[in-house]
Amino acid sequence: MEEDNITTNPEEFVTFQSEQLPLPWNERNGFPHWVMGIIWVVVAFIGFNVVGAIAGAIAAITVAEDLTDPVAIISSISENVDILFLVNTIGQVSVMALGTLLIVKLSAVKGQRTEFLRLKLTKNVWLVTALSVLLVVLAYPTVIFLGWLNSFVPAPDWMMEVQQSMADLITKFLKSDNALLLGLFHIGIIPSVCEEIMYRGYVMRSLEKSKGVIFAIFVSGIIFGAYHMQITNILPLAALGILFAYVTYISDSIIPAMFAHFANNGGQVIMSSFYPEMLDETVTPDTEMPFLLIFISMILTSGLLFFIHKMKKQPEQGT
Repeated sequence: MEEDNITTNPEEFVTFQSEQLPLPWNERNGFPHWVMGIIWVVVAFIGFNVVGAIAGAIAAITVAEDLTDPVAIISSISENVDILFLVNTIGQVSVMALGTLLIVKLSAVKGQRTEFLRLKLTKNVWLVTALSVLLVVLAYPTVIFLGWLNSFVPAPDWMMEVQQSMADLITKFLKSDNALLLGLFHIGIIPSVCEEIMYRGYVMRSLEKSKGVIFAIFVSGIIFGAYHMQITNILPLAALGILFAYVTYISDSIIPAMFAHFANNGGQVIMSSFYPEMLDETVTPDTEMPFLLIFISMILTSGLLFFIHKMKKQPEQGT
């Protein structure tokens, strides 16, 4: 009787097995993963604004007294800041979260999509989560310092006006009734979940599969910073994006980044509720920086990053 031609070499078996696995849509059609990631960033940006425009139009119908007067419509919406944040939340949930959960079907086959997005619990996830929250707290003075450096970068007047308008809306919202609870929801929870699914989930993984983890961490962080359309805040936002990407890589899960993101956003909402005067403060080149505190922050942040780095599980020898 002839023996079956079955390899006993584990490496050959793994290679043979991988060749039999179905390929995702993008690989079957010649689209590199990094291209898919960039395309989704552009499509999501457009989709977010389209959904926002539609939701804003519906909101205008409900709050405007005179639908024939465009000025009155804009005035009615601007006076109801909570509606603007609701519109923003609708855009984030429908595009960044649900849209990403749909688009991942093009980049991963069924059964591998949660793994692709790192929507999972891992062995060290809760310890990394706790350390990630601490990391955000320790890095806060450094982030403020980056914002101060960023304030020296010249920006077009129209962009500064748009950014100031956004800041004014947030300030007005956080000074309104029930600001703490609504702020924690719209500014804390929603971005922490939706933006992490998109950026640390899909975009980072897409870049990583094509260009490697270091490229993915830094480029996804920079894209995250640029996506907010705040040129005078791009350095601190990109730095936070890189930190979120790093703890995602260490834990192999987006859960630590979600909690760290919430700690940053929610922490600022809580602080502004107790110290409303901070809402009127802006960082400019003339702002005095607490350089000793910043130096301590840099040292402690670097030390914690080094400690977290040691938690990355290495592959065992011979496997």
